[in-house]
Amino acid sequence: MFVENSPENKSICKQYCGTCPSYVGEGKLLFCSRGNMTGTIEKNGCKCGMCPVAIEHKLDGGYYCIHGNLDTLLD
Repeated sequence: MFVENSPENKSICKQYCGTCPSYVGEGKLLFCSRGNMTGTIEKNGCKCGMCPVAIEHKLDGGYYCIHGNLDTLLD
């Protein structure tokens, strides 16, 4: 399902992407809406499944910082 790139979703995302054990970068958020990062990210755990945005939109998977959101690509 498509995730809106909205200020509300960004605010929620800061609580999850902002404390991600795998994505330690700064500035980019809302990978489930905007797509994955370029470059290498080491998998050290994923909080995507606990994010209210992902739950509300019934997103599958995780590690959106690495893989993006396949649900968005398929919609």
